[in-house]
Amino acid sequence: MADQVEKAERAVSALMRLGISAVLPLWALLMIILGIEYRSLWWLGTGLVVGAIGILFLAGSPVANLIERER
Repeated sequence: MADQVEKAERAVSALMRLGISAVLPLWALLMIILGIEYRSLWWLGTGLVVGAIGILFLAGSPVANLIERER
C-alpha cells in the first residue's frame, strides 16, 4: 500500500508543479501586456521578472524532464 500512496503523492506533486510552472509565464505575459497598455514600468518590470522565474520553473518542470529524457 505504501508504494501506491507514494506514487499518488508523486503524481500530485508533479501535477502541482506543472500547473504552477504553466501559470507563471501566462501571468507574466498578462503583466507585460498591462505594462505596455498602461505604459507602466512597474507592470512591465514585474512581468519580466515573473516571466524569467516562470521560464526557470517551466524548464525544471516534470514535462520538460520527460521531453529531455526522450531525446
